[in-house]
Amino acid sequence: MSKKVLMLAAKANMIQQFNHRNINILQDLGYEVHVATNMIDFGSMSATENERFKQWMSDNQVIAHQIDFERRMGSLKGNIQSIKQLRTLFKQDNFSFIHVHSPLGSILGRLVAKQFKVPVIYTAHGFHFFKGASKLAWLVFYPLEWAFSFITDTLITINDEDYALANKHMHAKRILKINGIGVDVERALLVTNDCKKAARQRIRHELNIPDDAFLMSSVGELSDRKNHKIVLEALKMIPLAARQNIYYIIAGTGSNSEMLTTLANSFDFGKQFKLLGYRRDIHEINYASDVSVFPSFQEGLGIAGLDATIDGTYLIGSNRRGISDYIKQGINGSIIDPSDAVKLKTAILDNISCQDELFPHNDLVEFGISKVDQKMTQLYKELL
Repeated sequence: MSKKVLMLAAKANMIQQFNHRNINILQDLGYEVHVATNMIDFGSMSATENERFKQWMSDNQVIAHQIDFERRMGSLKGNIQSIKQLRTLFKQDNFSFIHVHSPLGSILGRLVAKQFKVPVIYTAHGFHFFKGASKLAWLVFYPLEWAFSFITDTLITINDEDYALANKHMHAKRILKINGIGVDVERALLVTNDCKKAARQRIRHELNIPDDAFLMSSVGELSDRKNHKIVLEALKMIPLAARQNIYYIIAGTGSNSEMLTTLANSFDFGKQFKLLGYRRDIHEINYASDVSVFPSFQEGLGIAGLDATIDGTYLIGSNRRGISDYIKQGINGSIIDPSDAVKLKTAILDNISCQDELFPHNDLVEFGISKVDQKMTQLYKELL
């Protein structure tokens, strides 16, 4: 009989976005994989994507368990209910170890795992306390992560800042740095210029954007944290004559769509601003773009920005941990303060006046899927 392992996160989107390959690796090692998450209140993905994920689990013999995790850090009543559901699950299945994700899921999962003496791997997808974070974030999340690190067997961090902080302050038995879920650097290096040009023409034709327009793009949820508003504020500062040939597109869904549209219309930029919704052709959008902008206030690593850099698109990104790990100033991108619209405006104008063709850099191989999967495979093997 195969050994059982539990993959746990508060919301299904965390499993869907970051753990397909981890599940496959575990299955290849002979584990029976269980997933415990909230598939009803499923987080930041579309309902269609949620159904697709549930079907994927069914097709791949992943055993799914509905746990009614609440939003954010949950309520006392809701968290007690989630703990009861997890305890029932742990009683009926003898797990070799669990791999937890997300602040709430990792805390409740580790509590129950400690009771049942089950080893824990915890991937911190970006601590909520970091350089530039609010005092409240430090007051709330730092003590929690510090306390629960004592009952963590392996802590995985995904950026340099978190890794340094964890080594200095956390007490997990083992602390590792693994570059998120990795990106397909090998594929990116094989894409020809002709393929990129064809994608550029297709996307621009679809969106009715002129071939000679300066196209900026962002990828990510339409939320305050992703901070797309600062891009429009920077564009608003650019004189009309200079921005007549600038277009800005965002691939993503979220609650800020109306606010962003209203802001664009306020300075007659509405016809050059397009919200694309959820897209599955992000690489093609990167090829179509002259610049990618990633102005997020908070990221663990920032896969969207990393994708842009390996696709050879110049990236203007925030000076926040994770993002700054892979931007080489003036080579494959520029680093800006995500609160400084003036500096962002300058970076945009600099790129309009100097558009050099870029290519994926071989020195980003450390962020590649093969490297990440190799490290995860080794970690899981050690727990066999």
